[in-house]
Amino acid sequence: MKRNRDTNRLQPDKKLNHSIPKIRAWSFDYLLKPSTLGVLVLFGLLLVVLFLTPVIGMGDDGSTAAIISGSNLYNLGELTPKEAIAFFQKDWGIMEYYNDSGNAQITSQTPFLDAAKRLDQAFTWDWLFDLRFYGAVISVFYLIAMYFLFETVTYGKRAIWTYVIVGLGVLIFGDTGYTAWINSFYPQALSFFLVIILGTSLILMGQKKLNDYLLIGCFFLSALLLCLLNQQYALLGLFLGILGVNLRYVDEKKCYQRICAVCGILLMLSSLAAYFMMPHGLTKLSAYHSMTRGVLMTANNPEQALKAFSINPQYAVLTGTSYYQAISPETMNSPELATAFFSKVNPTGVAIYYLANPGQLYEMLNRSVDSSFNIRPAWLGNYEITQGYPAGAQTNFFTLWSYLKANYLPGNFGFIIIWMAVLIGVYVRFFRNGIIEKNERNTLRFVGLMTWLFIGLWELYVAIITSGDTDTLGHLFIFSLTFDLISFIILGKFIHWIAKQLRKVNWEARKEAFLNRNKDKEKKKNREQRGYRL
Repeated sequence: MKRNRDTNRLQPDKKLNHSIPKIRAWSFDYLLKPSTLGVLVLFGLLLVVLFLTPVIGMGDDGSTAAIISGSNLYNLGELTPKEAIAFFQKDWGIMEYYNDSGNAQITSQTPFLDAAKRLDQAFTWDWLFDLRFYGAVISVFYLIAMYFLFETVTYGKRAIWTYVIVGLGVLIFGDTGYTAWINSFYPQALSFFLVIILGTSLILMGQKKLNDYLLIGCFFLSALLLCLLNQQYALLGLFLGILGVNLRYVDEKKCYQRICAVCGILLMLSSLAAYFMMPHGLTKLSAYHSMTRGVLMTANNPEQALKAFSINPQYAVLTGTSYYQAISPETMNSPELATAFFSKVNPTGVAIYYLANPGQLYEMLNRSVDSSFNIRPAWLGNYEITQGYPAGAQTNFFTLWSYLKANYLPGNFGFIIIWMAVLIGVYVRFFRNGIIEKNERNTLRFVGLMTWLFIGLWELYVAIITSGDTDTLGHLFIFSLTFDLISFIILGKFIHWIAKQLRKVNWEARKEAFLNRNKDKEKKKNREQRGYRL
């Protein structure tokens, strides 16, 4: 009896020993999956670029002061304003007492900054905020977003072509021109991964790759965070909310349909609330550039264009000038200019003007597309001042894609129109088939790409009406990102199609035919030589 008990007692251990090789094999197999391998490579790149010396980040132009203050952080004042633009500043102060700053602003960035601040204090307790902790928090979500993106193009397969596509994705979205934004307070750090998750969650839902509730949660959460990121992103929530409500047709489960309807309505309400509650309207700098570097610069008759805004035609002398070079700061801040010029410039008026003058709008679209292909503004430096690099120096490490994009892609809106036609031509049949078959899930691949396209074009248009051709920091970043995302998906589809065609080829038969052809040629040559000898 004792012997039997001992034998039974050993059996669980025996089963565990058998399962250990299986667990190890599964882990090793999962690490070799194209999507996982791509994320691991990106993790290594981020580690080298963002966290190890020399640390790469983005210089501060002062536009994020309200966000920094809203998280109870402050500038240590170690750099002059000019140096702050030319060099990356890693260390920031943490306020110990009540924040009496009047310009503090709370956005969807604030929870991420607060989490990074707590993480920093847990490790250091030096009352200095190391921006790399914020970069680490953002990097986690960025890697999740990239895993989603890689899953959309690999179709769950492990063929050689899937690794090629993932490699291209690493080259494009691991480019330091993109990842350097992660080490900064700019909203690009968040919009980078939020926009990726928005589209990929829809595409993955159509492919039935991950849990529907997980994906619908990712869609609504990323949409909400994007809308609360900035006042000029807020109205996107109306479009994304309507889209979210219509996602209820994808699944017949009542619980799923209620989630879509409730979350979609809440997103629209949050979008409207954010639009009216966040600071809005044009700053003097933006209002000035929207006219001098936009409306007046592209008008055949600047005086006539000013009349459309009820502005004195004499201000046509400012055409093409920037805010800092036009007139003295005293004149720019004078009550006379505020009444005669700035009070009559608003986004709605500029938008209506461009719609009434499509030729000028097209010219501005050309200029903006060209600017957007420069992922990194030339005036923002990447290195800390202590690292000994010249002012405004930018890294060349892993920047092949950003270099090719800025220097060799056609930077005009005509190219974008052709590119959109290719996109719609390739993917509209999936949407059409889904509608005909009454299978809404099959339409989501097209819907996801169109969501990216709408967001990109919206931000391109908003950039024009708010800042003319000068806003390469804000809205044009999102347009550039959505262009790369859609191009990557199309390229992945093309490589998949080529691989599929190659698999259909009977290579053995072709080899035999080639060898037989060579033999026939040799025989013919020998016959000709024998005839020549005779």
